[in-house]
Amino acid sequence: MDFKDLTIKEVGELYSSKSINFKELIELQIKHINKTEEKILSLVNFSEKEYLELANLHEGLSINNLTLSNIPIAVKDLIDVKKLKTEANSESLKNNIAEKDASVVKILKEKGAFIGMKTNTHEYAYGAVSPPTKNPWNLSAIPGGSSGGSAASVSSGIALGSLGSDTAGSIREPAALCSVVGFKPTYNLIPLNGVVPLAWTLDVVGPITKTVTDCAIMFSALDKDYKLNDIDINKKNYKLGILSEYFGPMEEGIKDSYKYSLEILDKEFECEQVDSWNVDEVISTIFLILTAESAAFLKSPIEKNPKIFGGDVKQFVEMGGDFSAVEYINAQRARRAIVSKVDLLFNDFDFLIAPSQLMEPPSAENDTVDLGGNEEPRDLNLIKPLVLSSLCGYPSISIPFVQKKNRSRFSIQVIANRGLDNKLLDFSRLLEEKFQLNYKHPTGY
Repeated sequence: MDFKDLTIKEVGELYSSKSINFKELIELQIKHINKTEEKILSLVNFSEKEYLELANLHEGLSINNLTLSNIPIAVKDLIDVKKLKTEANSESLKNNIAEKDASVVKILKEKGAFIGMKTNTHEYAYGAVSPPTKNPWNLSAIPGGSSGGSAASVSSGIALGSLGSDTAGSIREPAALCSVVGFKPTYNLIPLNGVVPLAWTLDVVGPITKTVTDCAIMFSALDKDYKLNDIDINKKNYKLGILSEYFGPMEEGIKDSYKYSLEILDKEFECEQVDSWNVDEVISTIFLILTAESAAFLKSPIEKNPKIFGGDVKQFVEMGGDFSAVEYINAQRARRAIVSKVDLLFNDFDFLIAPSQLMEPPSAENDTVDLGGNEEPRDLNLIKPLVLSSLCGYPSISIPFVQKKNRSRFSIQVIANRGLDNKLLDFSRLLEEKFQLNYKHPTGY
């Protein structure tokens, strides 16, 4: 039995059949971490001794027959876990030990999860990369950000599942680049107490997993209203709105994968190309809101001690601090106008479909990428297809969909109206079963 290949669902079945116990599972996990982590660098402040001590403590308290009984879950290092450090990859929070669990961690623990491992993030979740974490499918490429450590730990098999945060794509972008599942729930559905903030009207916490089924299992633990009911794999009466403005510019290989994805979906469901809102306007609106709100949180501590903050964080916060109250209010008014129009699409469509990525996992060295023959900003285009659902508060999921030559997958994004997380996950589970979207592990470790 190899830990790297296991899913949350499979571990639950192994526990039920008594084919493995919690202690044996943790030993398998640590064995794989020791083999893999030095290449991936997805974890922070990880100590094998401390992890085993926490596992022994958990085993003594564990209760069977809970949703996540004895399932080890990794947590992005913005989210408090009692007695563990929360440093947000920043010198400004060095050796900051959490006094209590974040609300979301408390919920998972109450459902039986074992949480004793933190994953790397871009500093204060303020970027599309997560140094020094590597992409498990290509060690010279970035894993995405800011939840890059969470996505890489799952993709490489180090973690069965993880928690990330998403402000403007920070769960879905790294999930797509690492070929795993990333789910951003409806804004304000999952409590954010004990999570280091970035932008309070955008921040969301959600799961990153190997499969849609595992994602649904984690979400059923987070949301008491979601039940893992059987789904009808033959159900076809779904109407999908294809967000045509996200077709380009894209890398040629990605464009081919996206077109093929749409052909597959069109054979099974009623699909129609639609316009939502000008993408550049969505980006400028969310950028102003995000940077202004982050400045309200970070400007003062940066001014007091600028040397302990990274250059990109300081740059974004400085830009946010320069916006006036009038500009911020107008951005929120523009946001409401965008939301009002895009909401109308859900009168005609069950879900909206867009790519999760416009490019192959890029190098950390280059800050531009070739899209359609033009050199374009890398980080801006990494989040470009993802910001609409963040701005509007919609639940959205990135699903590895079409297998590429190296066995990784191109990912599609499925978006639902606010509050329809359950419907979105059930449809995503249908896609997983219908198209046999099984987890693929990167070769080499």
